[in-house]
Amino acid sequence: MPQYFSERGKSHLEVIERIKSKYGDRANIQFHKTIPAPGIMGLFGKVNFEYRGYLRNVNETRAVQRSRDDESRAAILAANGKNIPPVRTISETAAVDFHAPGSEEQIGEVLKELRDLKGQLAVSASTPPAEPFPVLAELSELMDENDFDKVYTSSILNGLRNRFSAADLENRELVQHEAAVMIAGSVSYFQQEITEGPRIFILVGPTGVGKTTTIAKLAAVNGLSGKKAAVRIITVDSFRIGARAQVETYGEIMGIPVNAVDDYDELRKQIALSSDADLVLVDTIGKSPRDESRIEEMRELLSACGETAEVHLALSATTKTSDLKQIMTRFKSFRYRSVILTKLDETTRIGNLVSALSESETPLSYLTDGQSVPVDIAVASPLRLLSRLKGLEYRLAELEEQYPAADLTAAWR
Repeated sequence: MPQYFSERGKSHLEVIERIKSKYGDRANIQFHKTIPAPGIMGLFGKVNFEYRGYLRNVNETRAVQRSRDDESRAAILAANGKNIPPVRTISETAAVDFHAPGSEEQIGEVLKELRDLKGQLAVSASTPPAEPFPVLAELSELMDENDFDKVYTSSILNGLRNRFSAADLENRELVQHEAAVMIAGSVSYFQQEITEGPRIFILVGPTGVGKTTTIAKLAAVNGLSGKKAAVRIITVDSFRIGARAQVETYGEIMGIPVNAVDDYDELRKQIALSSDADLVLVDTIGKSPRDESRIEEMRELLSACGETAEVHLALSATTKTSDLKQIMTRFKSFRYRSVILTKLDETTRIGNLVSALSESETPLSYLTDGQSVPVDIAVASPLRLLSRLKGLEYRLAELEEQYPAADLTAAWR
């Protein structure tokens, strides 16, 4: 008489893993269903998943295992362009004359083939099982194409499995929209704190990420907008050839004062002289994340700006995944409050950036996507971030209502 089993859990994966752990290959799942989770009158829509089946007897289990082994063996041989040889019986093996000429070579070939097959089966066994839900498999591929970190992708897929029933996980529109909402919510967005006196905004980052152009864009959208805020620019990038001339040219065109400084005392003096301004933008010389001593020198110099100064880290969207965490770690001594993503027009894959921001819980403040001053800059928002992802589909009107965002450059377009 067969033995029956019933297992429950919060997700399909949890129940299946529990069944495998308890019963192994003996388990034969017959059906599954969703049931309301214990709670207050079944509120909040939570469900559990129940799987039922019976345990195979020893002969059935062996037959299933033999069938799996035969299928794996056939697949491996077929992939290597080999025909499936007939399986020898024990009696056929016993009939081999081990003393016949050439028999040792034949035995050696058979043993070698068995060792190779065993190794290939081991590799096959170590390969993760295929995603059982095609919609989730498609989403996983899409996130890989966008260069998301694999750990981040797994967290999104697991979140969807826990949130939806098996039937819902077959709904492509629902799954992709919910994935978009989860990605948007995984990143935080910078909120400016109101302080007395001028807002001191310092931009740091590696060489070549576009800090000076970003400073000019921020000066334009604040100093030339309808509010006409009093803006000042201070540059400590006078060591780079042409840097001072570049920022002074921007300032002259916009009618915004620009001052260059070389040391702590000069910077402190210029900050004091800018006490009547609404916004003081501080442009800095780029530093290699590997040059810790120079980074520390810059940090000490910038301390002249005072404790209320906001430090923001500029990161190019073209930064390699392997360099992202190193840069964010090296510049941590500045206690930056947000990240500004630059050069978004130079790449179509920003999943690695989203993954890094989510992991570090660092807020995102601005996005820039070109050299034009001032139009190529925008306040970072969930929808603007999602718009940079390739192939992900979501209900745009619904998210526009959910995530409204200010348009900094409407007057110039």
